[in-house]
Amino acid sequence: MYNYVSRNTLSYFMEALMARTGILYSHVVHAAAKVVADGKNPTVDSVREALGGTGSKSTIAPLLKRWKAEHQETVIEAETGVPAPLLLAVKAVYEQLQEDAGRQVTQAREAQRIALQAAAERLEQSETDNRNLSQTKLALAADLAQTKDELAQLRAKHHAQALALATLESDNGGLRERLADRAAEVAALNQQLTQTRQQFEHYQEAAAEQRTRDRQAADQRAARLEQDMAGARQHLQRQQTDLARQEAQIAQLAGEQQQWQAAAEAARTQLAGLQAERDQQSYQFQQASLDNAALADTLDASQAALDDVRIALAVQQKQADFFKEQLSYAEEREAARQSALLALIGEKATLQAQLGGVSENGI
Repeated sequence: MYNYVSRNTLSYFMEALMARTGILYSHVVHAAAKVVADGKNPTVDSVREALGGTGSKSTIAPLLKRWKAEHQETVIEAETGVPAPLLLAVKAVYEQLQEDAGRQVTQAREAQRIALQAAAERLEQSETDNRNLSQTKLALAADLAQTKDELAQLRAKHHAQALALATLESDNGGLRERLADRAAEVAALNQQLTQTRQQFEHYQEAAAEQRTRDRQAADQRAARLEQDMAGARQHLQRQQTDLARQEAQIAQLAGEQQQWQAAAEAARTQLAGLQAERDQQSYQFQQASLDNAALADTLDASQAALDDVRIALAVQQKQADFFKEQLSYAEEREAARQSALLALIGEKATLQAQLGGVSENGI
């Protein structure tokens, strides 16, 4: 009872004293230290409560701010619960990270500026190149027009030379006889071609019969079907390779044919030039005629070789089609077999379900 009265009396005395003298900085210091010692955050309200509920907040606030500035570490520990050195170290690391990030952003902006400048330079260079290409295109167009004019002149000269050659051919009965011989040879070649076509048709009939026999024996060869299909694919690839090679040979022969035709045209031009001096240079004219005949023979031989290659190519193409048809038929048979197998599986499941129902009824 005595202590309670004494404590109340002392509190009343201090309140009266503070009311009389006002709140001093020393009072705020002791009150803030007490609040921190109690494990609380030193705020204006908590300090005012420690002062006994006396003093205005406007008076306590600047004094408390002064104390916090002088006891920063204590305030940090009281507000966050984290030791002040650790918090300061974390703050320093954060500031360092911010500084590094700012430096990286600056470097990135500089790199972007350099890249944009380089892109602008490349764009300008591209525009310059486009202008140069446009000028080159105009020059090429002019050259093309000039070339077309020269080609028209050459065609006119060629027409005149063709007329001269026609006149020369009308005077050469021997050449006509040779042409008749060539016609006979062509007829013989056509007969050979007819025989080849008959052989090819016979081959087609044999292939059809073979396909019929293969279809009848397809069920027996079901186990070996995959191997046959793989072999057929490999053979088809080889056939395609041979076909590409034959096409290359045909292209080469066509080029050689064009060369021979050009050579023949040159020989004919030479013959046209020799017409004016036919009477004085009869021997040279005969020699040129012999050269022309040799070139014609070579051209005919090249044409015959080209026809042979085309026939062989057609045969190989038919073989490739035959193997493709076999492969398609085998795939269809395999699909039909799979469908039949699935149907049998379904019927088996149905029968098993029926047998199961019968067994349950019997039980």
